[in-house]
Amino acid sequence: MAEDSKIEKTWQSFAAEIHSLFGETVKTILVYGSAATSDYVPGKSDVNFLVVLTDEGMEQIERAQKHASKWIRKNWHPLFLTREYIGRSLDSFPVEFLNMQAAYRLIRGEDVLKNLKIEKKDLRLQCERELKGKLLHLRQGFISSGGKAKHLRKLLLESMSAFIAIFRALLSIKDVPCPETRDEAAVKTGEVYGLNTSLFIMLLSLRTEPKRLKKDQLEKKTMELIREIDRLIKIVDDL
Repeated sequence: MAEDSKIEKTWQSFAAEIHSLFGETVKTILVYGSAATSDYVPGKSDVNFLVVLTDEGMEQIERAQKHASKWIRKNWHPLFLTREYIGRSLDSFPVEFLNMQAAYRLIRGEDVLKNLKIEKKDLRLQCERELKGKLLHLRQGFISSGGKAKHLRKLLLESMSAFIAIFRALLSIKDVPCPETRDEAAVKTGEVYGLNTSLFIMLLSLRTEPKRLKKDQLEKKTMELIREIDRLIKIVDDL
């Protein structure tokens, strides 16, 4: 409970800064992503904030510049949007907004995420596009790693982080509630789409598991992930 209180105090500190900069043009401040879940690791995890401003506030966005370096040091990453931009972007970035909806905490103002309607056809199209693009990146990264363990481990961690966001969208397409944590999302996606759930869980554990896999093991797991994502793309193509 003490840790929760400290985190809440940090969020309120950020909100106070935003209000001092933009005043009444601030309509919403919320935190989303891992910081709003049990996946959050204080001092390591990024803290993603959504700040919704009026058009007038957005015209004064340069006011945030002098605070940017401090925010970066604290792993604070604010995203500044207007309500109109959100409404007009649901068909372009449905996966991103769905993931915001899946895990967030309102700090101040209007809950702009609660009633967003995201179309399944838009989700499916972006999932297909993102999966294909990230598979290309994964294959290229595997080659570029030169077989070095540290590069392979970094590639797997970054890839799984990206895939989890897509997994949540794929579950939504099947009308399965979006799990809050990464592990839950990986398990449920594996079950629903007939994928190698144990592989996903093992790769996610690389973030906190002190025992490092050796180079040949990392190479094997990378190839297994490539095959699973290739299978998933074929499934999504047929949805």
